[in-house]
Formats: sequence, structure tokens, C-alpha cells
Amino acid sequence: MTPVSRTEAHRVFADLYRKTRTPEHQQLIDEAILKSNDVFIRIDLIRKVDEDILNKKKGVEEKKKPAPEERQSSSSSYSRDNGSSSQDNKQRSEKRLRSPSELVTVDSIKQKQGPVKKKTNDTKSGGGLLAGLFGGGGGGGTSSIGKFAKDTAAIDIGLFGRNPTISTGVEKLFRTLKEDTIIPTIQALRMAEQQGWRLWTPLVYNVINNYNKFFNAFVSLDSLFLDKISPEIFLDRSIKMQMFYVRFLQRDDARQIILDHLPEVVKQDDKLVSKLPVVMDGISFGLALESTRPKLTDAITAFYIVSKKKMFSWQEIVADLKVPAIQEHKFQAAREIQKEVEITVAKISDDINTRVFKKEELQNLRSRYFSIDDKGKISFDFLNGVVDDYMAHHMPDSARSQTIKNSYKSQPHRLVYLLLRDIQTVYINLLEGYVRLGDKNQNQDLLLVQPGLFKAEIEIMNNLVRTIDNFNRKFPSFQYTFQQYNGDYNKGTVDQIANTILSALTESAEFFGNFANKLNIIIENHLMAKQTESRGKTSDKISLTKEKVIEEIKIMQRFIPHHDKAVVAKERINGMYVEDVLTQFTKYLYNYAVIFKDLQTTTKLTAHRKIEQELIKLHKEYERLTYSSFNSESYKSTSADSESSSEEDTEEVSSEST
Repeated sequence: MTPVSRTEAHRVFADLYRKTRTPEHQQLIDEAILKSNDVFIRIDLIRKVDEDILNKKKGVEEKKKPAPEERQSSSSSYSRDNGSSSQDNKQRSEKRLRSPSELVTVDSIKQKQGPVKKKTNDTKSGGGLLAGLFGGGGGGGTSSIGKFAKDTAAIDIGLFGRNPTISTGVEKLFRTLKEDTIIPTIQALRMAEQQGWRLWTPLVYNVINNYNKFFNAFVSLDSLFLDKISPEIFLDRSIKMQMFYVRFLQRDDARQIILDHLPEVVKQDDKLVSKLPVVMDGISFGLALESTRPKLTDAITAFYIVSKKKMFSWQEIVADLKVPAIQEHKFQAAREIQKEVEITVAKISDDINTRVFKKEELQNLRSRYFSIDDKGKISFDFLNGVVDDYMAHHMPDSARSQTIKNSYKSQPHRLVYLLLRDIQTVYINLLEGYVRLGDKNQNQDLLLVQPGLFKAEIEIMNNLVRTIDNFNRKFPSFQYTFQQYNGDYNKGTVDQIANTILSALTESAEFFGNFANKLNIIIENHLMAKQTESRGKTSDKISLTKEKVIEEIKIMQRFIPHHDKAVVAKERINGMYVEDVLTQFTKYLYNYAVIFKDLQTTTKLTAHRKIEQELIKLHKEYERLTYSSFNSESYKSTSADSESSSEEDTEEVSSEST
């Protein structure tokens, strides 16, 4: 029985080695197994020694038995004289010593045949007796083998064509490559197997990985020729090599794929790049095995012919092997590689979903809080109304001229003070305590936000108001334009006065941006709750938030409390609904953050471009790895099925051959 796994082979080897033998016999076994480290070859070597010893014993026993002629001679010895008996024995001895070539020659056959008339069946067989003896003719299996031997040089035909053997050309085919070429080539192919999936499509990876497995199986067979293994054993050991080679030959583009793509992965390794010419020599040898004489397909076919003693064709061998084609859309890799691919695909899917969500969030932020024209320019026209309203309520009539208004809008240290004071006056009451809601005739004081929830923001704002007010009082004549502010913000300044206000303006910008982000969560939560309600899927828990005070700032579905009630106030927000007031407040804060160059907010306005480029790359990578367009639902089903299909390629080949 031939072991099918290495574990079973070690067990068979142990059983064979422990058999009871004579010391001389066991010594021959010990010497034989030193010829190879491969357990399969050692099993064959032990069996061969045992067989030789058994044949020798049989030969000795045969010699001890008297031959039939000798028994007959002995029984009639009394009727013959000694001289006659001696002469007959001499003639029989001479006949036994003659070789077959001395007994049967071409000339002797011709002499014996003489002028005998040819039979019709000789003509039909295509060559007569000579053709049958020497493998010629065209009809029978022997003549076909002779023709195959002549055409391919893969088989040596004996004198009479009755004992075909594997030619030395086949052995040379398997033993041509040397270790200094084989080792770097195997290293390069192993690296391709480990890293190639990061670079190539499944088709390219599978073609090169199939060639990797073929090459390794091919070069491992050279040791079989050292021990003159029988054709049957060779066929058994080479089954995977045959199947990987069939796969390789099934694709006309396999050779070009390997030549085009394998060097790129070799060039990424500092140790292998210097050996690239040697690697490509080894690769090219394997790719050209159908250009040699004999070809590899002929060599494999020859083993089948010699083993079965009948004619085979390569097409018949391919049909019997039933090798499936190389996969084009899914990686055929070892399980650990398959797992890496799955993890990478899952990460890419998460990255795509994250960026899509972020892109939508930024688009909503842009459309909800900014007025941006087709050229990407932001409009700040709303500032006119804010400045006019503030001056109307907080400045004397003498200071309401257009010139003074323009000076406020053109000087950042004056504008930021006005905007902070406007926030204190108009909006902070909604977040700090009770708010009067309803109308003139019927209203009530209600809480929207838990007191203290925005305590940190309110303290920062009050500190900024005091700092900037003190600066403006200390330097009433200080002139500082937005152009100067832009330059100092980008490059810095050595002017101590400018540096003082620059620090306050930068802190104000960060305050506006952070405050806006916090309020935006309240707005987003409210919009999600409204969307759920519009679909008729709202729950009692969500519905209760219409009147429940906001106690924490985190992403959840909840309404702005009393969002559909109007504000009763002396300021410009009087009569506006609570939802609209908070949305307007958030809008102003985001725009203020952009005006005073808050880095986080300005990045959000342009981040969608970078995200779009990242999404293009991620989609391409996903399509390369999965051979499909990204779809969150289809990805879930694909990843669920991947566990059952992550068979290692060699295992797949073995099961299919069975």
C-alpha cells in the first residue's frame, strides 16, 4: 500500500524498518536509507532491498532443485553409456549459456523465413513480423509506442520493442536546474505567494501561485531518479505536479502574466532584487518546458505508457485528471493568506462606510450652515443684519453711521467683540436657564437644557469678552485689518500688540468651532428623530424627548425639547421657533469660526475633496480584491460564505483528483 499522507508514511516506514531480518540484511537496509531523507523514498528503498533479498533466496532454492532434464537424464542413465550422456549434457549447457541476441538475429530470421509467401494479415498489421518485434507499423499499441518514442525522445525502445523504458532525456529534464538557481527562484515564488495578493487581481495571483506550486513540485522530483524509482511510484508522487501543470497549460496567457508581474514583487525585496536575473532564469526554464525535447507533457505521458504497457495521449491524461480551471474572481490561497484577504476586505469596507458617512455629514454641514456659490465662495451677508441689530440695541445714535459699521466689519479685534457680545445677549439665555415660550398672551418658562451643561463654553466666552474688551479699551486707536490678521496667522508676528490680539482671535476661533460642533450634535439628533417619526417607526422613548430636558451631549435619536414652540424675547429671535433659533445659532458659530480661521472648521469645508479621492482608491482596492463593486449588503453575504471556500489550493487539487 502506498501511503497518501506524510503522517501515514512515517508509520509505514517505522513498521517496515522494525521487521525481523538477519544482521546482514538489516545492514543493507541501514545503508540504503542513508541515500535520502525523504520518508517516501526511504520506504521504496527498504522495499527494494527486501525484494532483492527475497529474489536471491528464491534463486538459491531454484538452483538446489534438480532440473526436469536432469531428472529425466537420471532416470534413464542405466540405459545409456557414460560417453553419450556426457556429450548430451555438454550440448544443453552450451544452449543455456547463449544470449538471446545469439539465438535470434535479423539474418537468422530471414534465413528461416525463406521465400514464404506473405499472409494477408501481415499486410494489414502494417509491417509484419519485423514491425511487431521492433515496434514499427501503424496499427497496434506497440507500433504507436514506437512512433511516440521516435517523435518525442521520451521513451527508449528495446531490441524487440517489447520493453519500453523512460529515456535519459526525461531524467535530464528533471535534473537540469541546479541548486543555485532553484533556491532563489523558490524564494521569489514564496514571496509572491505571501505578498502578491496585496498587488494583484485574483487571476494574476492564482496564475502565479499555481506556477509556484508546480515549480516546487517539479524540482522536488529530481531525487526520484537517484534511486531509479519505478514509473508507478513516479506517477504517484508527481500527481500534484501534473495537475498544477495542466492548470498552467489551460491558460494561454499564463506565461505572459508570470513574466509581466512576478518581477515587480521581487523588486520590493532588498535581498532578492540582486538575484532577479537568476530568478528569471529559473522561471523561464519552467515556462519553456513545452519547447524542450522531450517536452514535459511527453515526459509525463511516457511514464503512463511505460507503467501501463499501453499507449496513452496527453489529452487522455488531462481528461482523467479532471483539473478545474484557475479561478479568475477569487483568491486561491493558503488559509492564512485567505484570512488576511478577508480581514483586509473587511477593513476596506469599514473605511468606505466611514468615509461615506463622513462625506454625507460634511455635505449636510455645508448645505445646512453655509451659503456657498458655484465657485466655492462662502457668503457672509448675514453679518450685516447681526451688526445692524447689535448697534441698534447697544450703541448710541451717533455711533450708528455706515463708516463705523464698516470699521467694525473690517477689523477682526472689533468684530469678534461685537459677535461675542451678540451671542451673550441673544442666544445664551436658551442654554443657561429657563426660556419663555409661547406667545404674548399665553406663555410659560421652560427648560431646554440642563443648567450647567454648557458651563465650560459660557465661561470661555465670558473670559474672551473681558480680554478683548480690555484690549480695545487699552488700545482704542489700534488699527488691525483682516489682511494683516491673515498674514500674522500664517507667518506669525514679532509685534507685541498684534501678537496679543492674535492670540485672543485664535482662541475665539477655536471657541466658535467647538461650540458649533456641540450644538450640531443636538441638531443632528433632532433631525434623526424627525426622520424616524416621518417613517412611522418612532418609539415612546423618542417621543418623550419632545418635552424632556437635554441632559447630555451625545449622538442619539432625540427631539429638541419644545422645538415647535415660539420664543418670547426682546431680541431679534422673538417669535422664532426653538428649533430654528438653535439652528441659526449653530450656523452663526460655524461661520464665525471660518471668518477667524478655525483650522478644524475650515478643514471640514474642504475635506470632502480628500475623502472623494480616498473613496476612489478604496473602491478600486475593494474591486481588485473581490472582483465586484462595493455594496454593504453584498459584502456581508460574501464574507459569510468565504469561510467555506478558503481551501488551500493543494488540498483542493487533492480532493478533486480523488
